[in-house]
Amino acid sequence: MRVFQVPPFFAAILLSALCMGLIGALVVLPIACIQWTWNAFIVSFSQLPHINVWQACLLYLAVAAVLYLTGVVQIEIEATKAE
Repeated sequence: MRVFQVPPFFAAILLSALCMGLIGALVVLPIACIQWTWNAFIVSFSQLPHINVWQACLLYLAVAAVLYLTGVVQIEIEATKAE
């Protein structure tokens, strides 16, 4: 097994890029799935038109807001004073 020595600054940049890519995938994939599902199934069952990426994004945000407002998802931010 080979061991590669990676400078700390390069490792931090690489880890940051991987984390941003993961967060981006967690946002982009549901939006793409919403758009594909809507255009594939909803349009064929009703007279509603196709949606684009921005409309799928708004639908994603609307569902997230409804889940938050109904209490299904709770977000707590706790701050403490540093001494």
